[in-house]
Amino acid sequence: MDLSGLPETAVDSEEDDDEEDIERASDPLMSRDIVRDCLEKDPMDRTDDDIEQLLEFMHQLPAFANMTMSVRRELCAVMVFAVVERAGTVVLNDGEELDSWSVILNGSVEVSYPDGRTEMLCMGNSFGVSPTMEKEFMKGIMRTKVDDCQFVCIAQQEYCCILNQVEKNMQKVEEEGEIVMVKEHRELDRTGTRKGHIVIKGTPERLTMHLVEEHSVVDPTYIEDFLLTYRTFLSSPMVVGKKLLEWFHDPSLRDKVTRVVLLWVNNHFNDFEGDPAMTHFLEEFESNLEKEKMCGHLRLLNIACAAKAKPRLVTLTKPSRDSPLAFTLLGGQEKGFCIFIDAVEPGSKAAEAGLKRGDQILEVNGQNFETVQFSKANEILKNNTHLSITVKTNLLVFKELLTRPEHDHDLDGDEEHDRKNGAPHLPKIGDIKKASRYSIPDLAVDVEQVMGLEKASKKAKSNTVGGRNKLKKIFDKTLTSILPPKPYNDVCVGQSQDDSIVGMKPSKQIPPALPVSGNLSSSNPDLLQSHHRILDFNNQPDMSDQVLRVFKADQQSRYIMIGKDTTAKDVVAQAIREFALTAAPEAYSLCEVSVTPEGVIKQRRLPDQLSKLADRIQLSGRYYLKSNMETETLCSDEDAQDLLREGQISLLQLSTVEVATQLSMRAFELFCAIEPTEYIDDLFKLRSKTGSFSLKRFEESINHETFWVATEVVREPNQLKRMKIIKHFIKIALHCRECKNFNSMFAIISGLNLAPVSRLRGTWEKLPSKYEKLFGDLQDLFDPSRNMAKYRNVLNNQNLQPPIIPLFPVIKKDLTFLHEGNDSKVDGLVNFEKLRMIAKEIRHVGRMASVNMDPALMFRTRQFIDNFCTFFYLFVCTPNSLFLIVCCSVYTHAYLTRSLSQGSANAAVLDVSQTGGHKKRVRRSSFLNAKKLYEDAQMARKVKQYLSNLSLETNEESLQTFSIQCEASISTCKYNTYCHFNCDIKSLPMLKHALVLYL
Repeated sequence: MDLSGLPETAVDSEEDDDEEDIERASDPLMSRDIVRDCLEKDPMDRTDDDIEQLLEFMHQLPAFANMTMSVRRELCAVMVFAVVERAGTVVLNDGEELDSWSVILNGSVEVSYPDGRTEMLCMGNSFGVSPTMEKEFMKGIMRTKVDDCQFVCIAQQEYCCILNQVEKNMQKVEEEGEIVMVKEHRELDRTGTRKGHIVIKGTPERLTMHLVEEHSVVDPTYIEDFLLTYRTFLSSPMVVGKKLLEWFHDPSLRDKVTRVVLLWVNNHFNDFEGDPAMTHFLEEFESNLEKEKMCGHLRLLNIACAAKAKPRLVTLTKPSRDSPLAFTLLGGQEKGFCIFIDAVEPGSKAAEAGLKRGDQILEVNGQNFETVQFSKANEILKNNTHLSITVKTNLLVFKELLTRPEHDHDLDGDEEHDRKNGAPHLPKIGDIKKASRYSIPDLAVDVEQVMGLEKASKKAKSNTVGGRNKLKKIFDKTLTSILPPKPYNDVCVGQSQDDSIVGMKPSKQIPPALPVSGNLSSSNPDLLQSHHRILDFNNQPDMSDQVLRVFKADQQSRYIMIGKDTTAKDVVAQAIREFALTAAPEAYSLCEVSVTPEGVIKQRRLPDQLSKLADRIQLSGRYYLKSNMETETLCSDEDAQDLLREGQISLLQLSTVEVATQLSMRAFELFCAIEPTEYIDDLFKLRSKTGSFSLKRFEESINHETFWVATEVVREPNQLKRMKIIKHFIKIALHCRECKNFNSMFAIISGLNLAPVSRLRGTWEKLPSKYEKLFGDLQDLFDPSRNMAKYRNVLNNQNLQPPIIPLFPVIKKDLTFLHEGNDSKVDGLVNFEKLRMIAKEIRHVGRMASVNMDPALMFRTRQFIDNFCTFFYLFVCTPNSLFLIVCCSVYTHAYLTRSLSQGSANAAVLDVSQTGGHKKRVRRSSFLNAKKLYEDAQMARKVKQYLSNLSLETNEESLQTFSIQCEASISTCKYNTYCHFNCDIKSLPMLKHALVLYL
């Protein structure tokens, strides 16, 4: 029985399966305390991974500030864990001999001195012996102030030995009798295979010089750390740029200089964009590469620039349509290329607005320019007095356009498709072994091989490979990069050096001519993305994955499948076929009818080339197919009232899954937009041209969402509806957790915990007990004890894969401690050890955004796991039931089939279960499925409009006033407390855990 076309309610039913939600909240990811597991082991039994986990946790504590990483590692290897369960317990008596150095991990202690003074020590503070073997005694009495005080202790002899051995491991570099750099000998594991010297401090000049020196196996990310943090001790990036240009003329340093520039462009392209001096540096460096005929290096640089450049919006106005443009164009669909800026008049408004030679025009006044002909592009630009132009630097394709002969227009189909999409044309590449990887020491050799292969290919006739699918296969097959990417789940966040693979043997596999992505660094977040996404030429295949509902004047409608780039002219042609009209497409046009809040009906004809139609339509609007030869009223007053009601939205009308999805997508977009340099600028209070705009927006989002939650609750006068709103928010928080959106999840929990909301005891009493327990479990994740240990355990769990939206306050707290807890200069030298730790933390945060977010996939996977576990449990209870075995098999097959079929545009099918376990194949383009897609899209539009038009009350006094109007009784005690739910069926969480690993 096919039920796919039946309308679904947008609101969660009152009879939701609450057990399922609570079962999700008791996910085993929340239960395991990784750090405590490592601490409770005997020091002799701790593995290297255990020590890295402890190292990650301990470096956030003040007691370990200004210690080198090797000292911290040695201390983590020998520390012993101790717990005092009850408050008021005497830990040390006055005059007692001290035999260890201790650090408080949780709780606090009070020291009462004989003279009556008291001192409070909290988490992260230390007490005990000094790094000496002399006898020392306790002064005063130390008592615990709270229950469950936790400590780590290092015996006096071991503590003294570790700290006094620091000088023996130091190597000092002197110039003219002055120390200019200090290195430390380190061993990263107990096997002795990863050991060497690492820079811990130095002068700015000597640290810059170290960019082109050899780096040891324990310091594989020095270049990346420097390029991110140099701005804290150098006045201008050109200080580095001038040195690199100078060193380039030394043949022995040329390849190393090139490697540095490639990493710089790839990791921090914002250092070059908008800075004329740095842009000139890049142009001069390109010129040097051309002079030295380093074609392979030059191609890599162009790829990196094309991949990293961001779209820019340029706004221009002309006095009249006849006024000439201050720039000229090049390219066009007839040449197989996009439209490019060929020249810009110096001193013109276009030049002042930021238009540059080599810019690719992506869009003009909402019209897509990626597949437009040259004459049409000129016509649009000249016939408009106000121009809103979206451009992007793409020198890679622009140079290819310049070198192509004017008469050479004979492109094969595949090659033409690539040109239209702004992608470089690639020669055919032989199969490359998937095990082939590149490490940074091999860059010079690898690029020369690339260059050599390019030279060899000039002698032979090159075969062409076209089409986006073939291009994707090439990149997926070769998977080459300058540094080897490392899977996220292999990364131990506590590694003190870097997460790169080091010490690999040089690859002997000859690389292809251009399989190289923008991945120029193993620690750069982009490395974890697929290669076709890295190039990011802004052109994915136009899949028919959107639906428009098109009306006629008689209010009949049809659902039409379209793609993102489908134009209004294409929709008209499809609508004529769907309505079975006989007139030519030129006789009709697509009109948009909308209704203002005042009830005024607006009607406008859409330009034929207008695209992104599904994204442009308003909730209070419709698309109509209108005859050009007739004057007719498309929307009556009665229909206008229906449209007006469509635009009036309340929270309880919205799907909690869709709200969580849109919150997560918005938060992820903000999170991804943050440049690594923004963390540095914000942390060190630096004034840069780019600033910390994206970081500030992400930081503000958590306060925005917190007050949104409180405002929605206290503005509702009806008590029952208030309870439903709270329940709604608990569900949204749950779904945010499924999306790994911890930032929004925390904001919702914080909003419900604000005093104006928490005091509404009558409202909370009406909340079902199951939701009360669920809310308690969600709160428990953000328990602040032991430096947010529970949240950190979930975040650092090896099974939690990107994309992840972390809790921003914790990120800021960790970075602030690393900055303020460690001196920026030690003995007059730059403390590069501190900068290295900050850079590593920023890389770790950036890696969470290394994969695109798809909340729908997360929900599908979760639903599969839950349903499968239910089948499995029933099967265990009734082992002789053949029917349940069949159900498990059919369900698994149906899920996998559906997952594999996602993304196929024209031939996609939906698997609908029927009685007996059979499936019916339904065309995705059928009416019922198109209608369902349209309804889902409408719900998404409603949520987006609701979230974009939020009316917030950010004044807590005003919120308190609303709260008192809701419930006059004063109650400072929140009804909800921390709750814990223990599932009786212990096998289900374990089974879920195994399935997560499998999937």
